[in-house]
Amino acid sequence: MGARAGLQNGFKGRKWICALSALLGLHLIASATPANASPQIQPNDIAVFQAANEDQRTHILIKLVQAGFLDAAEEMLHRFPLQGPKAQNRTLFIEGAIYEKRGQLPAAAAKFRAVLASDPQATLVRAELAMVLARMNETGSAKHHLQLLEGEMDDPNQRAGIRSFIDRIDASHPLTFSGFVSLSPSTNINQGSSHDTVYSPGFGGTNGVDSTGSISKASQKQSGIGISAGGNVGYAKMLSPHFQAVLAASASTTYYPQLRTATLGLSQSAEIRRVGPNGFVGFGAIASEGIDPEGVNLTYNSYGPRVSFLRRFSPRDQLSGSATYEWRTYQNNPTSNGTALTVSAVLTHALDASANVAMIGGYENVSQQLDFNSYQDLTVGAGFYKEMQHGITLQGQGTARFAIFDAENPFTLSTRQDTLLTGALTLTKRDWNWFGFAPALNYTYQRNFSNISLYDFDSHALDFRLTKDF
Repeated sequence: MGARAGLQNGFKGRKWICALSALLGLHLIASATPANASPQIQPNDIAVFQAANEDQRTHILIKLVQAGFLDAAEEMLHRFPLQGPKAQNRTLFIEGAIYEKRGQLPAAAAKFRAVLASDPQATLVRAELAMVLARMNETGSAKHHLQLLEGEMDDPNQRAGIRSFIDRIDASHPLTFSGFVSLSPSTNINQGSSHDTVYSPGFGGTNGVDSTGSISKASQKQSGIGISAGGNVGYAKMLSPHFQAVLAASASTTYYPQLRTATLGLSQSAEIRRVGPNGFVGFGAIASEGIDPEGVNLTYNSYGPRVSFLRRFSPRDQLSGSATYEWRTYQNNPTSNGTALTVSAVLTHALDASANVAMIGGYENVSQQLDFNSYQDLTVGAGFYKEMQHGITLQGQGTARFAIFDAENPFTLSTRQDTLLTGALTLTKRDWNWFGFAPALNYTYQRNFSNISLYDFDSHALDFRLTKDF
C-alpha cells in the first residue's frame, strides 16, 4: 500500500477522475456498520447517486472501492451504469480496481490493459497496471510501464518515487530470465549479393568470385523461412548504496532449412556500476562465442573490456551508451582475426507516458589481418515509440551506416565503400495477453549500396514473436 500511495500521490489522473466534494462518496461509506463490511445501500444513497453527474458518480465508486466496500461499488455500478463517451473506460477502470482489491490480479490487469488500449495517456491507469503486474511477479512488464511513466513526470519527487519502486523491484528479483521463439521469413537470409557478376580486373577464384568474375550461388542472395530462438539471464545486486554488480548471459540460434545450417551464438558480460540519482557509469568485460551446432565446434570468439553509462539530463531526456574493445578470433577463417572498437549512444526524449523519440549514433573501427577487409564506419539514425488506440503499439527505427575500408580490394582493384540503409517497424497488440506475452510483428528492410557488386544487396524480412514489453 505504501508503494502505491507514493506512486499515486503525484500522478496526473485523467480528467474524468475529478476532485469534488468528498461528502458524496463519504455519504455512502458512512452507511456501513462494522469496519470493512459492505454498506447497506439506502434509498437516500441512491437518490444522491442518481442526482450526481458522471464525474461525481465515478468519484463515489472509486471512494467505495478504496474503502473496501466492493460489493456496494459493484452493485451501484451495475444498477446504474455509467453513461457518456467516457463510460466504457471508467467502467473498466472501476471493475479492474474491484478485481485488484479482491486479489484477482490477472483479471485486474486485463481491465487496466483494456483502458490503455483505447487511451494510452491514462497515466493513473498505467500506474495501477504497473502495481498489479509487480504483484504478479511480471517484473519485466511492470518496469516497462514504470519507465514510461518516469519519462512523463516533471516533478522530481514523483520521479524519485517511481525510481525507488523500480529499484525495489530489482532488489526483490535480482535474478531475471527471458526468452523468445520467432518465425522469420526473409528475401535474403544470407545477406548475399543482388548481382550475379562482379567486375574483377585483378583475379578471381576466391572470396565468392570465380575466375570469370561470376559470383558463386552461395554468395548470391537466397530467400527462405527460418526459426529463431533465444534466452537471457541476468543478475543485478546492490553491493552498497552507490555500487551495483550486473551479470548477464544470453544464447540465440537461427535455422534456415535452405542454408542447411544453423547458427548458435553465446554472450556474457560482467560489470560494476557506480550508481547515482541521475544514472550510472559501469566498468566491466564482455565475451561472445559462435558455435557450429552440428559438430559442436567453436567457430568464433571475442572478449574485451566495456564501459557503459546512463545519464538523465532532465525529467524527459536521457543519454545512454557504451564503448567496447574486442579481440576477435575466427577459427575457420584466420585472416579475419583482429580487433574491434565499438562506440554507441542513444539520446531519448519522452513526449509523454505513451510516446518517445530517440536519436542514435555509433562508430566502429574493425581491424583484420587483410587490410582490404578492415574498415571504419559511422552510424546515425532515429527511432520512435508510440502507443496508439485499439491496443496497438508502433515502434520504428531508421539508420544509415557509412563504411570505408582501409585498402584496395585485389579482386576489383578498388577500395570498398558501403552505405547501409536500414528501416524497421514493429507492431505490438498489447491488449492480447497470452500467458504474460503479447504478439509482435517486425518488418525490416535493408539496402546496402556498395561500389563492389559482391557486397551490394537488399533484403526484406519479417519476424513474428511474443514480447513482455507491453
